[in-house]
Amino acid sequence: MNIVEEKRGWNPTYDVGASSILGTRKYQQDAAYYCIDSDQILAVVCDGMGGLEGGERASQTAIQQMIQDFRRRSGNLPMSDFLTGEVGRMDQAVTALRNERGKALGAGTTLVAASFQGDQMYWVSVGDSMIYLIRGDRIRSLNVEHNYRLLLKQRLDAGVISREEFDRESATPQADALISFLGMNHVQYIDSNRTPLKLEPGDIVVLCSDGIYKSLNESQVWAMATDNDIDMAIAADRLTDMAMDRRVRGQDNTTAVLIRYLGKQEDGRDDLLKLHENV
Repeated sequence: MNIVEEKRGWNPTYDVGASSILGTRKYQQDAAYYCIDSDQILAVVCDGMGGLEGGERASQTAIQQMIQDFRRRSGNLPMSDFLTGEVGRMDQAVTALRNERGKALGAGTTLVAASFQGDQMYWVSVGDSMIYLIRGDRIRSLNVEHNYRLLLKQRLDAGVISREEFDRESATPQADALISFLGMNHVQYIDSNRTPLKLEPGDIVVLCSDGIYKSLNESQVWAMATDNDIDMAIAADRLTDMAMDRRVRGQDNTTAVLIRYLGKQEDGRDDLLKLHENV
């Protein structure tokens, strides 16, 4: 199973769900992890690249490194520091992978990860997997895709290339080539927030591999996540199913983890906790 679920306690503040499909591929290069604690949530999605063995090993290695370090994390280390520091540790773990001949595997993986505590969220991303925030009738991406198109945009803004050159290069397949990922032995670009994002009750955060947003537009992602106030496990399944249904050609591996902030439970929280523990 490419989704690892860890439950350390009951958290009435959040609802979490995850789903992953193989698509039309013969192998699974996506991996995901989420941990539910009584006072904290951690969610991670990795999308590997490098062929059958390489991509799968890269994403699984990154996830396992995150799990290991999260379990051993000191409570005194701010979560923002942990997430950004973890990028380097995961990068080294993936870079160190070897093939059966003992040579560098040369594989890589993207990363999106988010931590939730109370009404605050910290996140980090490397590569082209995505983090969406859904609030009311609006959806927006919190991170950017670290690909050649981003470099082109920077060059356009700096006046190094013309709009015509930007448009021409952006239309080529090369524009989607990653310029930052885990496994390159020195991550070039990292997106993160040093100041926590304050969540509002009803907010939904979507962590997903590119199989989602290359098949669905933001309106469709919003609709599947919010439809009929369903729980996040069902919403995640509907999201990956819709991506499969709407595929233009072949469907890539597709993974999504959805986290909904329910708001602080004021009245009867202790009684609900006791009831849950006794079930």
